[in-house]
Amino acid sequence: MQVKALDIEIQKVLSRSYACGPTLVLRSQALTPEQEQTTCKMLGEIEQKFHTTFSSAGKPVKHDSNVALRANIYQSRDDFVKYAGTHFDMPTDNGGMYLEGLPEQPGNQAEFVANQKKDGSIHNLGHEYVHYLDGRFNLYGDFCTNLHDSHSAPENCAKPAPMAPYLVWWTEGVAEYIAKGTSNLPASELAGAKTYALSQLFETGYESNNGTARVYSWGYLAVRFMMEKHRDKIEQMLNFTRNGDFPRYQSLIRSWGDSMDVEFASWLMGIATAVSVKK
Repeated sequence: MQVKALDIEIQKVLSRSYACGPTLVLRSQALTPEQEQTTCKMLGEIEQKFHTTFSSAGKPVKHDSNVALRANIYQSRDDFVKYAGTHFDMPTDNGGMYLEGLPEQPGNQAEFVANQKKDGSIHNLGHEYVHYLDGRFNLYGDFCTNLHDSHSAPENCAKPAPMAPYLVWWTEGVAEYIAKGTSNLPASELAGAKTYALSQLFETGYESNNGTARVYSWGYLAVRFMMEKHRDKIEQMLNFTRNGDFPRYQSLIRSWGDSMDVEFASWLMGIATAVSVKK
C-alpha cells in the first residue's frame, strides 16, 4: 500500500483527532471527549513530573526533532491486532509500542500505538509517554543508537548487538518509575525475593537476560533505588547518554561493578517490609 493511500486508510479508522497541547496529539477510533480530556490531564501530569525530576524542560538532546508525540488509539484489542500491523509496520503481539522513528530527520513523527481496554482506559499509555520523553530529553539518537540487543521489527536494528551493559534497565525502569512512582505494587511485591543483584540488572536485555518481570518490575526497582540512593551517579550517567557518549556510559556502569549490590539487597528488604505492613 502506497504511503498516501496508507495515510488515508489510517485516518478513516482513527478518525478522531484531539490536541492535548503542543507536545501531544491523540488520534483514535472511539475516545469520547471526556476520555480525551482525562487522558490529556493524566499525561500532562506525567510530563510535568518528568521535567521536574530531571530539570529537562526545554532542553532536548541535540539533533532531536520529535517535538510532539502522536498517540494512535484503537478501540479494542481486536482492532489493534487487525489494523496496527499494516498501519504502522509493527508486531501486534504486545501491549502497544512507542515508535521513535529517526528523530534527527526533520518532519519525523514519533508515534505511540495501542488500544483501549474494556474499561475505556488506554493500555500502557503513561509508560510509553515516558519513553517518548526519555528519548527526547535523556537519550541521544534513535532506538537503534541506544544500547540494547533487540533486532526485532519495526526498527530491525543491525546485528551484532553491542556488548552489555545495556540501557534496557534504565529505559524500561524509568518509564515504570515516572508513570507509577512509588505505587507499583506488583514490582514491590517481588522485592523480598531478591532475585537479582543490581549489577545483574545492568546486564538486562530484550533478547538475553530478559523476561517480563526482569525487564519491567526489576528495571523499576533498579531505577527507583538509584534515583533514591545514588542520584549523583544517575546525573553522571545522564551526562553521557544525553551526549551520545555510550562507550563512556558503559565504562561508568562497569566501574560501579557490584559495589552497590549489598545496599540494594538491604533496600529491597525495606520495600518488601513496607508492602507487608500495608497488607
